Amino acid sequence: MKLLQNRALLVALVIILPLSSLDRAAAALPPEVKKQLSEMSRELRGVSSMVRKKEVEEAKTLIADVEEKLGALEIAEDERDRTYKLLLSSLDRAKKQIPVSFEREVAPIIKEKCEGCHNGNRAGNNLRLDTYAAMGRGGRSGPLLIPRNPQRSLMLARIAVDGPGRMPKGGDKLSEREADILFRWIAGGAAFDGENMQDPIGQSTVPKKPEIKVVMADGSESVSFKDDVAPWMVNVCMGCHSGNNARGGYNMTTFKQLLEGGETGSTIVPGDPDSSYIVDLVLRQDPIKMPAGNQTRIKRSQAVALETWIKEGAHFDGGDPNATLRSMVPTAEELEAARLASMSDADFTKRRLEQAETLWKQVAPREEATSADFDNLFVYGNAPQSRLDQIGEWAEAQVADLASKYKLPDGEKPWRGKLVVFVSKTRFDYEEFNTVLMNRRTPRGVNGHSHVTPGFDQAYVTLYDVGDDESEDSLNTQQLVAALVAEAFIGRDGQPLPDWLQQGFGLLQSGATSNSKYFGLLPQRAAESLATVTNPATIFDNGTFAPEEVGPVGFLLTRFLLNRGGAGKLRQLIPAIRTSRNAGRAVQAVYGQSAAAIATEFLRTGGR
Repeated sequence: MKLLQNRALLVALVIILPLSSLDRAAAALPPEVKKQLSEMSRELRGVSSMVRKKEVEEAKTLIADVEEKLGALEIAEDERDRTYKLLLSSLDRAKKQIPVSFEREVAPIIKEKCEGCHNGNRAGNNLRLDTYAAMGRGGRSGPLLIPRNPQRSLMLARIAVDGPGRMPKGGDKLSEREADILFRWIAGGAAFDGENMQDPIGQSTVPKKPEIKVVMADGSESVSFKDDVAPWMVNVCMGCHSGNNARGGYNMTTFKQLLEGGETGSTIVPGDPDSSYIVDLVLRQDPIKMPAGNQTRIKRSQAVALETWIKEGAHFDGGDPNATLRSMVPTAEELEAARLASMSDADFTKRRLEQAETLWKQVAPREEATSADFDNLFVYGNAPQSRLDQIGEWAEAQVADLASKYKLPDGEKPWRGKLVVFVSKTRFDYEEFNTVLMNRRTPRGVNGHSHVTPGFDQAYVTLYDVGDDESEDSLNTQQLVAALVAEAFIGRDGQPLPDWLQQGFGLLQSGATSNSKYFGLLPQRAAESLATVTNPATIFDNGTFAPEEVGPVGFLLTRFLLNRGGAGKLRQLIPAIRTSRNAGRAVQAVYGQSAAAIATEFLRTGGR
């Protein structure tokens, strides 16, 4: 029985083995297909001759035809024999004979990987790669490339090396395809195929757009670009249509770019809204295509205004057509400032009182408040009326004194709409001003602060009525009022000034004497804070000292500057800081020495 089974197995193997051989034979390419592949290989031999004759486009067409024919044959994986592989080798050799285009193939790699560090504004190692001419000049390390000798070209050495010195610095290594393009371009002679070697790389062969003619408005238009079109374009469209990767190649950053259009061509055709693609996108298509995504839709009235503006010739009523549209459109803050500036003094004063009531309700909704009205300020709070009147008189006297020392333009008051002086009878109520309105803690020993914003949108000081007696930890209320009014006076335009200067000036103007308990301890408190300073120049910077430290340090520092240059120099310092927005540079400009040198002297003398 076992013998019969073995004989049956042997018979089966005899039957199966011929079938396997037949399968292998069936996987072989038919002779006619092999013939086709051989013919295609012979066709590719003509590429060399075409390239020599400068018939590059014809050679590319021949290679593309062969690839199309090969794809149409749909040769299976197991049929790809020696004839097939020889054709693939011929195709690879033929492609490598096609000259590499600098503008179309090399320039995009350089722009993406190299130009960020090697351009006209930032030429790393004194090497610029933003034009072909600049590349030819090389950099500090010598010539960038040696035509027809890629192995000795510095460009390839820098991209091939691993570790320090590899380029692009800090970026991903070039891919094998990118490195091969650069290698073949240099091996082929590193030729330039653009029109002007001084043009930005990759732009020389880009068709030049016709010159944009900007027609200025003459007053006959019913639609203003600046007032009726630009505002919604800036707020709705420029999120996608600005910067280096503007969607659809359509950049709206400037008016000229707006007229240039994008990849679709005639986006705006002056005088012809029917031919202007933008009108279709925002007004006529169903559904409306722009703005894309979940952005805010423009109103129909705005789209119609755009159509009318184009129909009337797309005239420009802005200042400079090369300026950004955003610079023509006021921000919300600028619009508010303009609105405030246009208000009458009576309306502004009324607004200030209403504002005082609103802020108080936010801070102390359960506390009833009363007010006292003076020439330059409102006193508002929950202290007794007689106390508010007294504080108002102190504050008015301080305003008069400051105005006599620091002259204001004729007829101008210190604050439009008056300064509000908020008075809290408990420290808790004062702390709520910081917590609710400023979202900040109130340091121990801080009993008041000033707050004036640009355009006088808000102008107030707020304080805790600490009483009439001085202590080691605080000025008395009269001195505190005088200090805070002085802070608000020096910061009257709302532009940023260092905290040390405002608080230091305020303390100097508080009326307290050097014999007072509070003033007597200021140098000691300041010394404790100054002992932590490692870089003297930083004492002029905001944020160097904690809020509770700023007053003592600011007092000594402001007094030091007054002793050094008098009130005249201090008056110069204030606008200098506002102009430069850097206290250290302003100090140097006004006092003629570096901020570090002045600060070092201040620390050495203890502020005397």
